[in-house]
Amino acid sequence: MLALAPKELTRSLSISMDLRVLLFALGLSLLTGIIFGLAPALVASRARLTQALNQGCRSSTGGWSLHGWMVGAEVALSVVLLVGAGLLFRSVLRLQAVDPGLNASGILTFRVRLPAARYREQTSTQFFSQVIDRVEQLPGVRSASAVSYLPFDGGPAGTSVNIGGRPAPPPGQEASADIRTVMPGFFQTLGIPLKRGRDFTSADNAAGAPLRFIVSEAFVRKYLRDEDPLAKSISVYMARDNPYGEIIGVAGDVKQDSLDKAPAPTVYYVHANLRYPSMILAVRADGNPLALAEPVRRIIREMDPALPVAAIRPMDQIVGQTIARQEFAAVLLIGFSLAALVLATVGIYGVLAYAVSERTREVGIRLAVGAEPVRIVAMILASGARMAGAGTATGVLGALALSYSLKTLLFGVTTRDPVTFVTVPLILMGVALLAAWLPARRASKIDPMQALRTQ
Repeated sequence: MLALAPKELTRSLSISMDLRVLLFALGLSLLTGIIFGLAPALVASRARLTQALNQGCRSSTGGWSLHGWMVGAEVALSVVLLVGAGLLFRSVLRLQAVDPGLNASGILTFRVRLPAARYREQTSTQFFSQVIDRVEQLPGVRSASAVSYLPFDGGPAGTSVNIGGRPAPPPGQEASADIRTVMPGFFQTLGIPLKRGRDFTSADNAAGAPLRFIVSEAFVRKYLRDEDPLAKSISVYMARDNPYGEIIGVAGDVKQDSLDKAPAPTVYYVHANLRYPSMILAVRADGNPLALAEPVRRIIREMDPALPVAAIRPMDQIVGQTIARQEFAAVLLIGFSLAALVLATVGIYGVLAYAVSERTREVGIRLAVGAEPVRIVAMILASGARMAGAGTATGVLGALALSYSLKTLLFGVTTRDPVTFVTVPLILMGVALLAAWLPARRASKIDPMQALRTQ
């Protein structure tokens, strides 16, 4: 459970085996066994009560008994749980198919924070440039870069943006965007395509270089539709003085917080124009990215032994955490659903097997007077189908009512997804018929003479 649970669920909790919960579960199991063991014993010991039950309930194979109602309830519960599991499973599949806007495989990420007392703004840019140059010389490294806020790992800064050549908008109606500072080569390292224009270069990242920006496709769609973005300049409110700078490129959209949210308009600075003392370095490797963790630490120690290297993680792990909540809920619900399905299957089999044993003489007489074995099988299968059918119908109604509680966990799937609500009942009916077929097959092979001798 701990291995499957999202980190944000277990980060602040100490979860372990709880003796009180264990004793409660054992006590409940024993109590259940005692109660449901005593009930048939008490019924069997009272002839009048047994006679009343036999008169008040139709036979197990011909209609509804107490056993039938219990099995129907098991089937209904199975349908509710399986529908919920099916909705979550289909939602997880849809999320996994979403394009995050980057290629997360083979990337190692780690954070380096420079103390302001020892690093001025200009020297911080030089430091990160030197680190990237040395990391790129390591064997197995394709490219390296850095960013102030990594996608899928916390929200970036956000602010308003003015577009050159346009009148100042009224207060509250300014264009806005997420802001990220990057080092040259960032888009190549993370596999983010450049749709138009060019990437930042080392010349753009030099002291005194002109102010230039790269914007995302979402920014262009929202604020520069039907215009040439490379012919525009923007002013971003990130400091006291915010001069206009030209847009030199348009980057592909990248999901930010999670895969189920639309990408936000984003403006990218190069580090020299918006310096951050803390940057997350990204290294694209040919093989296992974690194999580069120690060589990277060694480079940082050689450059400054006092600097810690924190939050070393593969990028695909960071992206995967965005759907961990849905995956965890799906795994739990699938587990509960399978348990309920097994109980319903055993229940149907047990009720029909008991009914067949109680009606051995009747089945023997039917076979003796010429009834075809296939008729016996059909009779018992029909009884199982009635129990499962009624339970399934009730379960579908319950699932329709309770599926709304899963709405916040679903993506690309409605709470009344027709595929799920058709597939689950068909699976339940198929399993129920299989459970009923076993006692039906045994009944069809009863020896009539032996059955007639049964008291």
